[in-house]
Amino acid sequence: MIRSMDGADLCFEIVKRASMGFVYSEAVASHYLRQILDAIRYCHANNIIHRDLKPHCVLLASKENSAPVKLGGFGVATQVPETGLISGDEEIVHGLEPWFDLRNDVVGRIGTPQYMAPEVVHREPYGKPVDMWGCGVMLFILLGGYPPFVGTKDHLFEQIVKGSYHMRKQWLNISNYAKDLVNQMLEIDPEKRITVEEALQHPWIKERGKIPKVHLQDTVEEMKKFNSRRKLKGAIMAAVSSSKWNTFYNDPVVPDLNEEEVTSAGAVSQVLDSLEEMQCLTDCTGEEKDLIEKVFQDTKLHTLLLLYDKINTQTASPVQPPPSDAVEKAREVHFAMKSCPQEYMTVCQELEQILTKPHVTALLQAHDVVAHEVYSEDAVRVTPPPIQTYVSVNGDTSQPPSPEVEMDPGCKINRVRLVQFHKNKDEPMGITLKVNEIGQCKVARIMHGGMIHRQGTLHVGDEIREINEVSVVNQTVDNLQKMLKSLSGNVTFKIVPQPSGNIHKERSENGTHKEIFVRALFDYNPEDDDMIPCPQAGVAFRVGDVLRIINKEDSNWWQAKLWGVAPTTPAGLIPSPELQEWRTSMSSREKARHEHAAHCSWFGKKKKDKYLAKHNSIFDQLDLNTYEEVVCLPAFMRKTLVLLGAHGVGRRHIKNTLITSHPERFAYPIPHTTRPAREGEMNGKNYYFVGHDEMMKDIAANEYLEYGTHEEAMYGTKLETIRQIHSKGLIAILDVEPQALKVLRTADYAPYVVFIAAPRFNDHQLRKTKDMNDISLERLATESELLEKAYGHYFDLKIVNNDIDETIKKLEQAMDQVRSTPQWVPVSWVY
Repeated sequence: MIRSMDGADLCFEIVKRASMGFVYSEAVASHYLRQILDAIRYCHANNIIHRDLKPHCVLLASKENSAPVKLGGFGVATQVPETGLISGDEEIVHGLEPWFDLRNDVVGRIGTPQYMAPEVVHREPYGKPVDMWGCGVMLFILLGGYPPFVGTKDHLFEQIVKGSYHMRKQWLNISNYAKDLVNQMLEIDPEKRITVEEALQHPWIKERGKIPKVHLQDTVEEMKKFNSRRKLKGAIMAAVSSSKWNTFYNDPVVPDLNEEEVTSAGAVSQVLDSLEEMQCLTDCTGEEKDLIEKVFQDTKLHTLLLLYDKINTQTASPVQPPPSDAVEKAREVHFAMKSCPQEYMTVCQELEQILTKPHVTALLQAHDVVAHEVYSEDAVRVTPPPIQTYVSVNGDTSQPPSPEVEMDPGCKINRVRLVQFHKNKDEPMGITLKVNEIGQCKVARIMHGGMIHRQGTLHVGDEIREINEVSVVNQTVDNLQKMLKSLSGNVTFKIVPQPSGNIHKERSENGTHKEIFVRALFDYNPEDDDMIPCPQAGVAFRVGDVLRIINKEDSNWWQAKLWGVAPTTPAGLIPSPELQEWRTSMSSREKARHEHAAHCSWFGKKKKDKYLAKHNSIFDQLDLNTYEEVVCLPAFMRKTLVLLGAHGVGRRHIKNTLITSHPERFAYPIPHTTRPAREGEMNGKNYYFVGHDEMMKDIAANEYLEYGTHEEAMYGTKLETIRQIHSKGLIAILDVEPQALKVLRTADYAPYVVFIAAPRFNDHQLRKTKDMNDISLERLATESELLEKAYGHYFDLKIVNNDIDETIKKLEQAMDQVRSTPQWVPVSWVY
């Protein structure tokens, strides 16, 4: 009875499911092996031995996660005689499978060489233990991801009969119970080899609850390589078995193997052997150096590698998949020449002689096989085909143009290609993805300095078709980002590159990139941002942090790095000024709408806080602050010291102390007033006395930093008096309202802004000091917090005024340090 299995063979299914995020552990491997052993036990109970147990024969019954394992490939299975042993020198009849016809000896040795038991290699009598050896090789592959024995012919058989295999680094994560079962199954003496009944009672099979459930990522990565080699061998065998290897003019097939066919089979066998030897060169470790030396001495491998180099250096490829009907066309020409006119008979005969020559017929057949088995859509795929589905510039997929359609030479066509790289666990790839309206996954941006940027394997706009052979079409961006984050080891992308012109443009722009640094004027945490494409790709920062802008091409998300991080740190995403301004304005609008709705209620009306009412106009006029472009200078002289803080926090005392203690460094601009001079007052010493009309004229001309009215007289600080202090080489000290910063933060005044914060007292301290002054300390702290929230992005330094003398000392130290250390200052102050 023949039953169809929907699932793929076990090794392919393991890799596929691991790529989809499922855990592959020892527990899973044990579950699979137990089912294989159950199948072998059933066969042995009926005196049947499989004789060729290998991954190709172990299938899953369906594509469901819980699908049972089924054992197939009974092509060389046989009944065990009453003696329990089969002669090891019986002749093997050809015609079972091309694989056996090409790879096996005519006498004794049966099965696939890598999975043969030592007694089969020795051509000794064998029985049921050969299947336990095959189970041991299968278990080795399930736990290590690669076969225990590699090489060709005598090299391979020498390893098998010695039981010589090496456990690589991934075996460090495998339990001792599992290793013990492998060793017992790969016992070279069949008499001592573990039986199927004993294997089923082994702790690693029986005690399922104690088996490790840790994901074996290294094993999965090795198994990917193993599967790729199997695909390549399968493609070679498909070409050997191709229907295009028909005889010319449909001559009857000769059933016996002639000399040419034997020679051809030997050539294909050499190619298959060369793949085994190349695996030795790429995968063998220092412990297996003897095998590597033998491989290097193989002259046939050298010849095949030279042939590969010659083929690989040919860059020309057909514009479209070539037709695979050269033999058919030659046949049509042959029949057409039978009715050619007499005057062309000589030419026709010459042409017929050429077409019927063995080398020409073989050449035409080879052409058709290559066209069909390599370039056609039905070919067995191992690596990207030389010609794949065509993709137009706008991303629409279409079939390759037919030979009858003339292609526009200016049409740009991209081909699907594979991109492979190695990714460490939890290492960010440095890309974000987007999905367009038709479900295509595109590279949205590449983080500067990230893994993909350093390798240059992808470009913005590339379409990603598959990740580790898993289709990403119509996936959500969240699922795609989770998939990228979980990847490790060797990662393979199948992509459709963007048009080459865009790549050159991208490289050109990157090559002429200008370094830009900005100071953040708001706090940002990507984990709290619902709009960011990928929170893991975001850069968190605080007010005052300096960011290096790497890329500004995206209108919503810039790429940046915090200043001072390691040079190898990749760039991340930050909101662009436009996006942040839009977000802030929308938030303010929503807040205002709710406040308006609350105030419209009769019961919602309350007496407003006097301070809030007083300063409401200040907060209403705030700018939307995002970033400020800055430049680092080794030395920069600050011209003005601006003291900000709540009223009553001690700014005036600090100012007067600094001027008294350091008159050679600091000065305070003398205010202007319209009131008459009092007795003893001198113009230009205590005040500048001016007329009301003159002061109003100067105010209209924006010559005052700030001004106000007290007892019907006007007072104000004129900008010219600040500039006069600067001209004397002194630093002007100002204790002004915060809105004055909009005028002062220019190159003319170059201020150093210090915020004197009010101390936050606890309840006990408030009770002790409730009779001190008339100012409410709680109100002072509230006012200080509001000022910091509104203007904190302007502060160069914040000092909590817990002790006035300590505050002055810290301020003096800060002003000394400013003169001697590099500073980040606004670009507008320099250029």
